[in-house]
Parts: sequence; structure tokens; C-alpha cells
Amino acid sequence: MDEWSGLENRRGFTPSVGSNPTPSARMMLICPFFKSGALGKVFLQRGNQMKIRKGDLLIFVVLMLIGGIVLISNLLQEGQAGITAVLEIDGVIVERFNLEADLENYRAETDLGYNILEFAEGAVRVVEADCPDKICMHFGWIKHVGQTVVCLPHRLVIRIVNGSSDMELDGVAY
Repeated sequence: MDEWSGLENRRGFTPSVGSNPTPSARMMLICPFFKSGALGKVFLQRGNQMKIRKGDLLIFVVLMLIGGIVLISNLLQEGQAGITAVLEIDGVIVERFNLEADLENYRAETDLGYNILEFAEGAVRVVEADCPDKICMHFGWIKHVGQTVVCLPHRLVIRIVNGSSDMELDGVAY
């Protein structure tokens, strides 16, 4: 008896006498649900070898190119430091801060609580808040165009923009 005989009998599979099961038969013995899934069908149809066809390679190359383009565009866009931080409470712009100037801490009061903003070296962050979850404090420093800090309990949003032109609708928002 070989090493697979006990397992084969429990699963109800009886290979030819004196032979070891193929890798696909072994997989069916170990995992009885294997043959019902798509992976099992592909594995059983192709046997032990997985062949890469021209179409598979073409799809892989196209997806890698798209991913590379998206990565490079995000890295280039992230390099743009913003000039202005916009503070919105309940969807209404309350204050604009010039990040190029040295600013003191700012206390943003709402009916629901407060947030204290800290400014340094062209960046802004929330250093103190009385909201229950304090997620807004964990955003850290933001200074690149498009970055935001959000405090949902206080309905407060801080966005970094280049200037007044960033406040209008663009092709994505339209």
C-alpha cells in the first residue's frame, strides 16, 4: 500500500492498482470541493501545466501599462503643493487660509463641537477635536492639492487647493 491509499478510500476514489494519483486527482482527494469550482475545471482541463497564451500576455501587458500610467500621474499630481486651505462647515466655505504665510492655530467652532487647526511649513492638520472618534486628528499633515481632512461629527472639511479656480466644477464633478 502506498501513502495515498487511506485517503483515497475515505473519498471513495480508487485509482488503478499500484499507481500514484495524478496531481489533479490528489487535489480532488484533499479538497472534495475543488472539482466543483472554476479553478478545478481549469486545472483538470490543462492537467499539471499552466500555459500562458498570447492573449493572456497581451491582457497582462495592457493592465501593467494602465497601472503604470495611473501611478506616474498620481505621483506627479501629488508633487503640487497647494497655496490655499479651504475650511468648510456644513458645506459652506467659512474661511480660506494662505499656507505660504505663518499662521496661528485656528479654532473652528460648530454647533456640534470644535476643531483646532495647526499650520506649519505650508501644511495644515487638526491637532485637537472634541468629536467622539477623533479620526480627523489621524489624517496628519496635508499640503498637496486635492488632499482633505474630514470631521464627520462636526461636518467640517479642510481641502487644499491652488486658488479660486479649484473651487469650480471640473470634468469629474460634472
